[in-house]
Amino acid sequence: MSIIGTSLGFLGLTAFGVCAWQHWRYLKIRREIVQDRQPMLYPSRTFHALIYLKVEPGKDVIDAVRSLRLVLESPGAGTLVYAGRAATALVRSEQVESDWDAVLLVQYDSRKAFDAARERKEQREALAHLERVYTHGFQRPAPINLMLPLALLQLRASDFLRRVPSAFPFVPAGEDAHASQKAMIKDLTALENYRDLCDNAVVVFNLIKPGDAAQRAADRAYLRSMMGAMAERAHGPMHAGRAVTVEGDARFSSVAIVYYPGIDYMQEMMGSTFMNRIGEGKQQGDSLAMGTVPFLLKL
Repeated sequence: MSIIGTSLGFLGLTAFGVCAWQHWRYLKIRREIVQDRQPMLYPSRTFHALIYLKVEPGKDVIDAVRSLRLVLESPGAGTLVYAGRAATALVRSEQVESDWDAVLLVQYDSRKAFDAARERKEQREALAHLERVYTHGFQRPAPINLMLPLALLQLRASDFLRRVPSAFPFVPAGEDAHASQKAMIKDLTALENYRDLCDNAVVVFNLIKPGDAAQRAADRAYLRSMMGAMAERAHGPMHAGRAVTVEGDARFSSVAIVYYPGIDYMQEMMGSTFMNRIGEGKQQGDSLAMGTVPFLLKL
């Protein structure tokens, strides 16, 4: 074997090893920190549902979700992938209410299986015991989601080679924070109520409707900077797909479910000069961004 062939083989094995390591560490984060039970591989017909719920006054949220889980995961129904205590809406939508107690991510074998589960008497009765429920579906292609950790790895390598300045450590913006940033800082104080559930993960559920061409261009610049920071600190999108309306008339184009490494991190990031610099570029047509704290292990 020639020296060139040996070198290429070594580089190929090295690249494979690095990619495998990246997948392993993100899977470890998903299972052990985010409390997310999403299978890595599944058929293309698989359908996902985001269930936003509000319990009746005086009722315990975890007890309510625990009871609902028995119905959602009954034979022939779905699989609960993630359960999070809704803490605050970082971005509020004009199409969907933003006052929720919990958000669930449920996987079904197909859209047909999802529709059948919703028609079951047991599920209708279980949901009727809640004050309010909203469900939005989405198609989560396995190949695209398998590429998410690798895309972050590629982005990190690109930023390293280009010597892009690090966003860390976060520097407080203080009085220089812009108005929308100050509003988010205030909203994030609600996370303090849920440290007993999990203080090392915050998961944001984004229902996204893009704006006009100018807004999309501005949002791309924001997203590039944010994804660079995510790649550097090994967090970011855990689920991405096409939004599917299954009730009502709300229209969103995509879903992105994003992990941030803790309540302290989220608060420091939102109040930083980094967010002050890039935050004004985030412009979308109409979106709902719900910050949640994982509690699946409590069920």
